[in-house]
Amino acid sequence: MTPRKTKTAVPAGTAAMTEAEDSRDLISRWKGEAAELSYEEALQALDLLLAELQGDAVPLADLQRTILHGEVYLDRCSTLLESVEHAVVQLNPETLTPETDA
Repeated sequence: MTPRKTKTAVPAGTAAMTEAEDSRDLISRWKGEAAELSYEEALQALDLLLAELQGDAVPLADLQRTILHGEVYLDRCSTLLESVEHAVVQLNPETLTPETDA
Protein backbone atom coordinates (compact mmCIF):
# COMPACT_ATOMS: atom_id res chain seq x y z
CA MET A 1 0.00 0.00 0.00
CA THR A 2 1.48 3.32 -1.02
CA PRO A 3 1.04 6.33 1.20
CA ARG A 4 -1.63 8.67 0.01
CA LYS A 5 -0.56 12.22 -0.70
CA THR A 6 -2.82 14.84 0.71
CA LYS A 7 -3.01 18.42 -0.33
CA THR A 8 -2.24 20.91 2.36
CA ALA A 9 -4.51 23.88 2.46
CA VAL A 10 -2.84 27.17 1.60
CA PRO A 11 -4.38 30.14 3.37
CA ALA A 12 -6.10 32.56 1.03
CA GLY A 13 -3.80 35.36 -0.06
CA THR A 14 -0.61 33.46 0.79
CA ALA A 15 0.44 33.09 -2.84
CA ALA A 16 -0.10 36.81 -3.42
CA MET A 17 1.93 37.65 -0.30
CA THR A 18 4.76 35.40 -1.45
CA GLU A 19 4.77 37.06 -4.88
CA ALA A 20 4.80 40.51 -3.28
CA GLU A 21 7.67 39.49 -0.99
CA ASP A 22 9.57 38.06 -3.96
CA SER A 23 9.03 41.30 -5.88
CA ARG A 24 10.28 43.38 -2.95
CA ASP A 25 13.37 41.18 -2.63
CA LEU A 26 14.01 41.44 -6.35
CA ILE A 27 13.63 45.22 -6.34
CA SER A 28 15.95 45.50 -3.33
CA ARG A 29 18.55 43.44 -5.15
CA TRP A 30 18.19 45.58 -8.29
CA LYS A 31 18.57 48.76 -6.25
CA GLY A 32 21.74 47.40 -4.65
CA GLU A 33 23.17 46.53 -8.04
CA ALA A 34 22.14 49.89 -9.55
CA ALA A 35 23.74 51.78 -6.66
CA GLU A 36 27.12 50.57 -7.89
CA LEU A 37 26.57 51.87 -11.44
CA SER A 38 27.76 55.15 -12.87
CA TYR A 39 25.25 57.40 -14.61
CA GLU A 40 26.37 56.15 -18.01
CA GLU A 41 26.10 52.50 -16.98
CA ALA A 42 22.63 52.95 -15.49
CA LEU A 43 21.50 54.85 -18.58
CA GLN A 44 22.83 52.11 -20.85
CA ALA A 45 21.03 49.44 -18.80
CA LEU A 46 17.82 51.48 -19.02
CA ASP A 47 18.26 51.84 -22.79
CA LEU A 48 18.66 48.07 -23.14
CA LEU A 49 15.47 47.42 -21.19
CA LEU A 50 13.58 50.01 -23.23
CA ALA A 51 14.80 48.41 -26.47
CA GLU A 52 13.59 45.05 -25.17
CA LEU A 53 10.17 46.51 -24.38
CA GLN A 54 9.90 48.27 -27.75
CA GLY A 55 10.86 45.12 -29.62
CA ASP A 56 8.02 43.09 -28.13
CA ALA A 57 10.58 40.55 -26.86
CA VAL A 58 9.23 40.64 -23.31
CA PRO A 59 6.50 38.11 -22.60
CA LEU A 60 3.38 39.60 -21.08
CA ALA A 61 4.00 37.73 -17.83
CA ASP A 62 7.38 39.51 -17.44
CA LEU A 63 6.22 42.95 -18.55
CA GLN A 64 5.59 44.43 -15.09
CA ARG A 65 8.86 43.05 -13.73
CA THR A 66 10.80 44.55 -16.65
CA ILE A 67 9.13 47.92 -16.18
CA LEU A 68 9.97 47.90 -12.45
CA HIS A 69 13.57 47.02 -13.29
CA GLY A 70 13.69 49.99 -15.67
CA GLU A 71 12.30 52.27 -12.97
CA VAL A 72 15.18 51.27 -10.68
CA TYR A 73 17.69 52.34 -13.34
CA LEU A 74 15.75 55.55 -13.99
CA ASP A 75 15.76 56.38 -10.27
CA ARG A 76 19.53 55.81 -10.17
CA CYS A 77 20.06 58.18 -13.11
CA SER A 78 17.83 60.82 -11.51
CA THR A 79 19.63 60.53 -8.17
CA LEU A 80 23.04 60.95 -9.81
CA LEU A 81 21.86 63.94 -11.88
CA GLU A 82 20.40 65.63 -8.81
CA SER A 83 23.64 65.18 -6.90
CA VAL A 84 25.59 66.74 -9.77
CA GLU A 85 23.13 69.63 -9.97
CA HIS A 86 23.68 70.36 -6.28
CA ALA A 87 27.44 70.15 -6.69
CA VAL A 88 27.62 72.56 -9.62
CA VAL A 89 28.74 75.97 -8.50
CA GLN A 90 27.53 78.97 -10.41
CA LEU A 91 30.20 81.54 -11.07
CA ASN A 92 29.68 85.25 -11.21
CA PRO A 93 30.53 86.10 -14.82
CA GLU A 94 32.21 89.38 -13.86
CA THR A 95 34.43 88.15 -11.04
CA LEU A 96 34.56 84.40 -11.77
CA THR A 97 33.97 83.76 -8.09
CA PRO A 98 31.24 81.45 -6.76
CA GLU A 99 27.90 83.12 -6.27
CA THR A 100 26.07 82.56 -3.02
CA ASP A 101 22.31 82.27 -2.60
CA ALA A 102 22.21 84.92 0.08
